[in-house]
Amino acid sequence: MIPLTLPSTKLLCLTALFSVLDILPAFMSVRQNQLHAQEQLTNSNGDADTAAAGDSVPPGYRTRKKMQKLADHFDQLVRQNPNDPLALAGLAESSPLLWCYGFVPRHEVFPAAKSAAIRAVEQDDGFGPAHTALGAIRLMDWNWSEAEREFKRGIELSPEDPKCRHWYGMYLAAMGRHREAMEQSRRAVELDSSGRFRIGRGAILYFVGEWAEMVDYMQTTVELDPTSDAAHDWLGMALVQEKQFDESIRIYRKAVELSGGSAEITAGLGHAYGVAGRRREAAQVLEKLDALSESWYVPPVQIAYVCAGLGQNDRAFELLEKAFQEKSWELVFVRTEPWFDHLHSDPRFVNLLRRMKFTNPKAN
Repeated sequence: MIPLTLPSTKLLCLTALFSVLDILPAFMSVRQNQLHAQEQLTNSNGDADTAAAGDSVPPGYRTRKKMQKLADHFDQLVRQNPNDPLALAGLAESSPLLWCYGFVPRHEVFPAAKSAAIRAVEQDDGFGPAHTALGAIRLMDWNWSEAEREFKRGIELSPEDPKCRHWYGMYLAAMGRHREAMEQSRRAVELDSSGRFRIGRGAILYFVGEWAEMVDYMQTTVELDPTSDAAHDWLGMALVQEKQFDESIRIYRKAVELSGGSAEITAGLGHAYGVAGRRREAAQVLEKLDALSESWYVPPVQIAYVCAGLGQNDRAFELLEKAFQEKSWELVFVRTEPWFDHLHSDPRFVNLLRRMKFTNPKAN
């Protein structure tokens, strides 16, 4: 059986894109020193608290606590100065991580984050990172046209901000605009070649279907940081698409180990088992995730990944419908997620895209 007790911290696409420790520094280049001080605040006492709790601390607890600390800090800053666009944008970006990473349901964090992003732009319409934060909120809210407008405005105001380039690239990938997505992710890595943007580039390669290139790229990323669970996770994804199943399972097992038993990464391992024909092991993962969801919030799309790998299409659609009702973050990429490719011809999938109000440009 796969050891698993609590949802972990890597988000498919956003965060699989960024580890939380990579997100904290350099939130906005114009306020770099303040943000480095914030990173120190977020990391303080983490190891001591974990050591004191001992073996009772479930996997993912420490990162969740860091995320909560960061969100709480920006919330405090907003309370002290409700008109500070930096604090408002920080709150808008930090608090949804708890949802996007699968720790809490959307309704616990998203409304306040959305309000903060809107207020950040109202306070300083010329502040590029505020528009980037609002663009991310619009993307999470499935407001496709407004998300693009905000990302474009963010780039116009802060053309050297790699985060806005990354976010816009993710939006373009979700819309099926492949060439534009590749260009934005390339530019983001040119501006900042650190691990978070390399993983973001890997995500773009995944969603646009450049899997052979992605294998090479993510192998290099893993070599640069052998302890990154996110880098291993995305490498595992690429290997699955290239049908290198034994290697993908080996990499996924390593990713699960590095993550401390992340629910999302374990779901990826379950999918890999399923498409590799190792149904017993895939069923074990599915059983664990189902049991886990009785005690903790587990995004339904994560369970759907395993069902899709096992060919349990009806159950997968039940979970996708639940994700639609929750307005899950993961559904932003549902039509470019290759693990659901075999569902595209099903009327239920067509209906899902229609209800999400996707535009339908040809992939380019």
